[in-house]
Order: sequence, then C-alpha cells, then structure tokens
Amino acid sequence: MATKIGSGDKSIEFTKTKHIKYFRRCLQFIPPRYASFDTTRLSVAYFAISGLDLLQSIDVLQVEKHLIIDWIYSLQVLPSTDGYNIDRCGFRGSTTINVTKKAEEADTRCLEPVLSDCGHVAMTYTGLASLVILGDDLSRVNKNAIVSGLRALQLSDGSYKAMVDGSENDMRFVYCAAAISYILQIGRAHV
Repeated sequence: MATKIGSGDKSIEFTKTKHIKYFRRCLQFIPPRYASFDTTRLSVAYFAISGLDLLQSIDVLQVEKHLIIDWIYSLQVLPSTDGYNIDRCGFRGSTTINVTKKAEEADTRCLEPVLSDCGHVAMTYTGLASLVILGDDLSRVNKNAIVSGLRALQLSDGSYKAMVDGSENDMRFVYCAAAISYILQIGRAHV
C-alpha cells in the first residue's frame, strides 16, 4: 500500500511494504554498500528494528525474534572469571570483533575475553534498546558489569568517551550513557 506524502510536484510515494522488506533484509545481512559498517552491525540492527517498530510492524519478526535476541546477547562483553576486564564490559558492535580465547579451566565452553575486547557505549545503548523493542526482559544483561563499564567511560568533565581505550567524547555518548542508565534503572549514585 502506497501513501502520497506532500502535494503537487513535491509529493513522494511512501510504500510501507517496501520499507518493511528493506528493514528485514538489513537484519539478515548488510547490503554491500554498507559493508564498512560491519563493526557497528548492532546499530544497523537497531535502526532496522526500531524502523519496524515505528511502522507498527515488529510482529513480522515473530519467527526470528528469539534468534535476533540471542545474537544481541552474544555481543555482550562479560567480565572474566578473575574480573580483570570489568571496566571493559558492555556490548560490542558485531561478531567481527568478538575476540575471545578459551579459558584455562577444565570447562572449555567458557570463553575468556582478551584485553582488546571491550564494549562501546553506543553499541551498548543500541543493543539494550533493541532488546526492549523486541520485548526481552533483559534478564541476561549483566547490569553490574555494564555499570562498571559506564564508570570507566566517564571523563572528569562529566562527558563520556565511546570506548575505554579512548575515542572522541561528545553529546552522543552522554545521551547513550543516560539512555543506558534509564533502561537499566541505574541510579545516579551508581554511575
């Protein structure tokens, strides 16, 4: 169904079904022209998920919803068994940068993060927001680890950087930190 937007020569046609199809496709793979965004795939997924939500069409994901939720949780940087990386926790942007090593313990299914693996404040925000839109209860989110990660990202002037290893700092990341705090119901004293 197409809807005309505007009037006269400046009107455009909005085709909801084509937008739905495009958003679903972006959740399956990144179009080649957007391949450079692979390390921020979680943000691409967030825009597709929120786009479907805005079009009141999130129900088209009922079949794959649990797979998307599991994929998002697979991007969570969790604390190591000894806690050395607690300030690096949050969500990474894609599995492209999921660098883990097998733990030395007997349970080889346990994967230990390597030092270069860390969350990103924008990916943490888009991951949590996507989970909320999809109706997840956030029970698998390691809230304490995310709080530690947020603390490590805040600078002395109150702003936030994107990653613990350094990056620019500006209002985008302050917004992300505030949204994360709201979603997880983190009080001011904790961050």
